[in-house]
Amino acid sequence: MINKNIKGITLIEILIGVVISSIMMGAMLTSYKVVNGSYRQVIDKASIGNSSRTFSDMLLRDIRMGGYKHFDDPLITVDNNSNPDIPIEIIKNANNTCCDKITIVYGDFDRNLSNDAKFKRYKVTYSSTVSTSEDGVFQIRKTKEEWNNTSSTWEDKSENIETYTNEVVADFVADIEFIAKDELGNEIIPPPTWNNKNSDKIYSIHTIEIFLTFRSKNTFYNNSKARTITSLFSTKRNQENDDRFLRDPIILNAYTRNLESFR
Repeated sequence: MINKNIKGITLIEILIGVVISSIMMGAMLTSYKVVNGSYRQVIDKASIGNSSRTFSDMLLRDIRMGGYKHFDDPLITVDNNSNPDIPIEIIKNANNTCCDKITIVYGDFDRNLSNDAKFKRYKVTYSSTVSTSEDGVFQIRKTKEEWNNTSSTWEDKSENIETYTNEVVADFVADIEFIAKDELGNEIIPPPTWNNKNSDKIYSIHTIEIFLTFRSKNTFYNNSKARTITSLFSTKRNQENDDRFLRDPIILNAYTRNLESFR
């Protein structure tokens, strides 16, 4: 005898269950993509912030040291034209694009040495090269040399951990611009060197203003559209881009405090 009271599910009910499960899985996948995308954006933005903060701290510390020397420091560093080195020298990019170059000279002191050997002099240079990671961005490289008073040359002394050449200190940089200003807040144009008309202002730089822009490593926005980063210093340095990357600009002020003592 067949028991007609046995209950089961029909094909229609199975299909309805499959449809509902598919909708739920699709909703879960969409939610995952949204959350994962937001998380990646937060990580990318935090990475830019961390990179810019670390690099900025190093750069500001070196600029503030520009021109410093200990009392009774007898060292005189002289270039090939018999001009003493400038404590802070800014070299603008000829095409008004990334990136400006800055050279900083300052003294130090090693109490463990005797006589004049205890006085040290360092030259720090920040320059840029095209990034090896990706096109369209730059690496900032740092060189630190020590003055050899015997040979009258700047050297990267391999035995001295204080010196090094072309070390990458920042990557994915979109631009870096240095502006020299006097005590009244006026821009010194062109930045002073020994050979230009502003050579009399070499020791009159009161502030170095820095316009620094980092770019995200990964695409950030959902869609490409024209986005402009506006330079506060020069409209020629405005960055116009049509892509999905995030560019985060920051403005820094470094107050010089030792230039006069370097005369």
